[in-house]
Amino acid sequence: MTDEVILGYCVKEKTQKPMNNAQLITLKNGKQALQGVCASCGTKMTKFVSAKKVAPVSA
Repeated sequence: MTDEVILGYCVKEKTQKPMNNAQLITLKNGKQALQGVCASCGTKMTKFVSAKKVAPVSA
């Protein structure tokens, strides 16, 4: 997404960790989330984000 560090909660390590390969996804209910993998253990991470905070992506 960008070069900024995105923190998410790792359920395996039970702490906030940086998220690698973060991608913006839209869930079935229409909400948006960032999905990626934990930088230290490789566990799949999901972080829900507000639609107001997400910048529109221009193609």
